[in-house]
Amino acid sequence: MDLLLDLIEKEKLSISEISLAKVTDDYIKHVKSIQAIDPEELAEFLVVAAHLMLVKSRSLLPNLKLSKEEEQSIDDLEKRLTEYKKMRELAALIKKTETERKSIFTREAYLGMSPVFYPPPKLKANIIMQAFAALLKSLPKIEKLAEDKLRRIISLEDKIKHLRAFLETTIEKAFSDVVKGAKEKVEIIVSFLAILELSRQKFIELRQQKPFADIIIKKL
Repeated sequence: MDLLLDLIEKEKLSISEISLAKVTDDYIKHVKSIQAIDPEELAEFLVVAAHLMLVKSRSLLPNLKLSKEEEQSIDDLEKRLTEYKKMRELAALIKKTETERKSIFTREAYLGMSPVFYPPPKLKANIIMQAFAALLKSLPKIEKLAEDKLRRIISLEDKIKHLRAFLETTIEKAFSDVVKGAKEKVEIIVSFLAILELSRQKFIELRQQKPFADIIIKKL
């Protein structure tokens, strides 16, 4: 989010789908330039990159029809980015306040005295009730978590172990066979990162005839 927001602000753009499409190339370029990064952090970069590629594809192909899930992922990215911008601005304000050493001064003269309520002369019970009701209404509502949000997410380490065991019984397999039966996109992403890591470790060799063709995994 931080990188994405920096790119948008650098171009002096507002947070919108058009802005996301414009900074996609710069974002992908930055991800490609990363030399050493924690695999889990890299997965987060790739998830955002996938969303950006989706946004740019729609900007280049106006007639492209997206699924409900893909539409929702674009909306969620915009909302997350907007909220992150607010948090970053507030963090800067807190840092400025701390730097200026603004302090809170207490009234020691009143220490030990019993608290006394002095309401304004025109204050009535119904005004307090209305104010309290407005406060309760502004509080976030308690929502029951959907069961699918409580699912277990497979780790990169687990997927690497699974692939090593999977390849013990065969010399060559297609990536489509590895992810066959995957119920979520995140499992496919983790599987892809796992074969890249195993390739880096010289445990497997990867081969692809052409762009978007199936990836062939060969045990070395």
